[in-house]
Amino acid sequence: MAVGALARALAEASALTLASAAVALGVNCVRDDRLPLVAREEYTILVPCPEPVGEAKPLAPDDPKVVARDTLVIDARSKEEFQRWHLHRAMHLEFDWLGPPPDKEVALVAKKMAASRTRNIVVYGDGGDPDTGREWARLLSGARLKNVHYVTGGAAALNPEVEGASQ
Repeated sequence: MAVGALARALAEASALTLASAAVALGVNCVRDDRLPLVAREEYTILVPCPEPVGEAKPLAPDDPKVVARDTLVIDARSKEEFQRWHLHRAMHLEFDWLGPPPDKEVALVAKKMAASRTRNIVVYGDGGDPDTGREWARLLSGARLKNVHYVTGGAAALNPEVEGASQ
């Protein structure tokens, strides 16, 4: 008996769906500016980025916060660039444009910040457009970390002699 009721409900739902589709097609046919059923030209699908990003404050390379003892400094460049040169006490967390969400890294930064009682986070990157440091800082800020900054111009602004730095 329950199977018969389920079958009847599915039949009614199917009939309602077909009737709705027929009405929609009929309305589309009488419109002056019909919506095409098949695209006439190729189009690009843009998928919104679901990453929660916040606002990070820009800092000049010579800002005292960059080298202050109560600042956690993060280098967002590649491992090779970090090994060539980095600020003293800088923590290396490479920004990966196409990588998975950086939840583990954000948790690591939060733990390190709490353990060291730092008051500011300063991130520097490659200085490109867009800048890896700025993007990392925005992700950290979006994760509700406070006092997150990025160095305008990145590593090249901090040390003009950095080999391979973006200008």
